[in-house]
Amino acid sequence: MASSAQVYQSIANINLWFKLQTGDQLVLTDVPSIIPLRWTYFSQSWNMILPVLQAKVSGYKFSDLFAQQLIDFTNFVNVQRNNTSVVNPLSDSSVLYRFYTVFDNITIKSINLSNQEQTLVTNATTTVSQYSRNDFLALQSNITAYRDAQADILGLTDATYNSTFNRSAITAQTTAQVQDIEYLETLQASLQTIDFILANLFAVDVAVDPFALARANANNPDIDIGQYSSGTLVRFQYGDDLESLANRYLGDPNKWIDIAIANGLQPPYIDEIGQNVPLQSNGSGNQINIAATDASGNDNSQKFYVNQTIFLQSNTQPFPDQRVIVSIDVISATGDLVLTLDGNSNLSMYTTAANASVLVYAPDTINSALFILIPSPNPLPNQRQDTVPWFLAKSAEDEKRMGIDLLIGPNDDLVFTPNHDLSLSYSLQNASQAMKLKVVTELGELRYHTGFGLVNVIGNKNNDISTVKTAIVNSLTNQVAQDSRFDRIEALTVDYVAQANSPSALVVEMNVRLAGSSQVVPISFSVNYT
Repeated sequence: MASSAQVYQSIANINLWFKLQTGDQLVLTDVPSIIPLRWTYFSQSWNMILPVLQAKVSGYKFSDLFAQQLIDFTNFVNVQRNNTSVVNPLSDSSVLYRFYTVFDNITIKSINLSNQEQTLVTNATTTVSQYSRNDFLALQSNITAYRDAQADILGLTDATYNSTFNRSAITAQTTAQVQDIEYLETLQASLQTIDFILANLFAVDVAVDPFALARANANNPDIDIGQYSSGTLVRFQYGDDLESLANRYLGDPNKWIDIAIANGLQPPYIDEIGQNVPLQSNGSGNQINIAATDASGNDNSQKFYVNQTIFLQSNTQPFPDQRVIVSIDVISATGDLVLTLDGNSNLSMYTTAANASVLVYAPDTINSALFILIPSPNPLPNQRQDTVPWFLAKSAEDEKRMGIDLLIGPNDDLVFTPNHDLSLSYSLQNASQAMKLKVVTELGELRYHTGFGLVNVIGNKNNDISTVKTAIVNSLTNQVAQDSRFDRIEALTVDYVAQANSPSALVVEMNVRLAGSSQVVPISFSVNYT
């Protein structure tokens, strides 16, 4: 398992990568190798730096942790100023994670870098800007293992998670405090960022959709983005407003409405406070009940929607329980809501006697827990970096050219390995599977790929067989020509077969030559005709 120092370096690299995409200011935690060189700076200037950082506490996402670490770092500086036995107190690798939030709020731009420090920044940005998919997978693995171990230590492990991933949790060693929860949230936020990067920038053969996260935030897959064709994702900071974002990124505060439209936001646009809605009755299983209206007579049904993230809390449960709404039912007699939530079936712990409630944010709003998209009329550059997997590293070039996909079984279902992972299709097998998909898909059936598939000839008259055959030949020729994995069709026959007790059919046999190879893929299938 990775050490604390390695995990914080991983988080630093993720933040640095994102900021290199967005142009946001760098802070010390983005290039932590600078911190050990800054003892003189902190020792001599901490009394002036402290008030500036204290003013930022309320606006920082993990405010409780930040406030505590400011106190701890002040004591640390005061003690170490008089410690003659340690030349450089910041050289200890534990300093970074002990006072992470302090360094996370000091911009590199605000300090005068030495030549050595500037070299460290240059080297870090150069390395991180060249990250591939495998680099992010390695970061993901390190942070996940460390997060799970910390959850075990704090007694916050999840039985369902442990069972799913076949892991055994260790006995809790301490009681979790608010600062510990915020610490775990820092790790989880980094993992969510990696998931988004992997899904949108390194997906195999999938076009980058810059509005994917914006649509998810707004729970609206049909956002109309008008004249914009791309965008940049930035984390919405506490205290930001749409006008300041528009001025910062679009050069005009009046373009705030463009940001609102691109993210599917509606008034009040920003909701950092949310609203606590009390439970109507005790929770049961995976369900909770909410009254039809709140104390002011407002309709509660307008505050909830499927796939919404909510937070359960009560006097007896010290930490909020984050859940997602799976379904919403309305009791016809009273209008009360029955919310079915994901996760463990243990909601009976939330009782009205303990003032159980649900924290929700206004629909179609943004807050500092989310990313916001800054739209742009410029096409999004394709930053995907394809890498050859290890099992194809020594294969011939024509085999690599066949691509990689999920393996589909004879009944058109996904195939799994003995280890319960998804099986992959590659090399000649994937070429054969690709051709099969072309002929079993009807042309025009796929909304976003209307040119993919075989022409439909069902319903044509029997006295026009030659025209039907020509349509099939042309359709197959076009499918092969559009796919870079194939060179050409070497042989193709289409025969009409009349059958007495079943529909007539056209039997197709063809040989397709692979691109850059002498290998030929034989394909045969029949097409229902009448």
